[in-house]
Amino acid sequence: MKRSVLTIIKDDVDLAQWLPYFNKISDSIQLLRIEDLSDTMSNLQKKEIAPPLFIISTRLYPEYAPHLIEEIRERLPTSEFLLIASNSDAFPSLLPLVRDNVRHLVINPESTHLMNVDRESAQFCTAVTKLIEGNPLKISDYLKAGTETYEFRVFSSEQKEELIAGLEELISGNGPDFDLLRQKGALLVDEMFENALYGAPHEENGASIYTRGQLRHVDPWENIILRYGFDGECIAMEMEDGWGTLSPGAVLECFATNHDRHEICEEIGGRGIFIIWRFLDHLHVHIEPGRLTVVGGQVKLVTAENLVDNKGFHITTS
Repeated sequence: MKRSVLTIIKDDVDLAQWLPYFNKISDSIQLLRIEDLSDTMSNLQKKEIAPPLFIISTRLYPEYAPHLIEEIRERLPTSEFLLIASNSDAFPSLLPLVRDNVRHLVINPESTHLMNVDRESAQFCTAVTKLIEGNPLKISDYLKAGTETYEFRVFSSEQKEELIAGLEELISGNGPDFDLLRQKGALLVDEMFENALYGAPHEENGASIYTRGQLRHVDPWENIILRYGFDGECIAMEMEDGWGTLSPGAVLECFATNHDRHEICEEIGGRGIFIIWRFLDHLHVHIEPGRLTVVGGQVKLVTAENLVDNKGFHITTS
């Protein structure tokens, strides 16, 4: 079997929705109805082939086939999983994703008078392609080609207001939507800044080294860097720190606790990472344990006036 990625969908209706997008991404992706999965899995095992990635429609998992990923992992324990959902579908419960360690979810937009569907679908394809290639998302992936991005190294907690002001100034444009986008951007930079300076630094026993709000100077080895860009329709930003103390499981658990159970996750970095996800339209987290964490994503001008309910995330490690 030559194809290296399997996409498992529910039925012909599901197939008709996703086939045009996957034809744009790669010819190495095979779309498979759930009814054909058993024979395909047996064939894979006989040939000792383990696809590196399974892409699964949320019309199947976690509601319709709640044990699907568990059953695939029993046969092919090294494979990764990506969930794909349509914006018109109900947002999936996140607790099963915690149980099954599913760290990737991408939402494809439906046509509306506000959305540039071609651009949004292109970003969907980019997010899927990045995972197939094994590369983390970067802020340039959200922005129009050629958009300039800016990078700032953080040396002191006193830089926060200056960095926020810089992003607000970058978002050029007048009107309520631009004002709201500036407000969202300012909140996100504030939260990312606080997380990197006060949430990430831990003692070996897990205790926080610094108290939020205290004046502190950043050692060069901490490598705290803020990046952002604006292309007229979207802001993208990310904060990198040199601690690498966040874990994929903690991120997923926090999302599920806040989203499904409507509880506040107060663990170190927990509440902050949920707020960041809540205000972004899409989130990416990349972790190299003990070395670095990158948290970032995008906010679109057309969604500035509200919080996007159906949103995706990528949580990668290396």
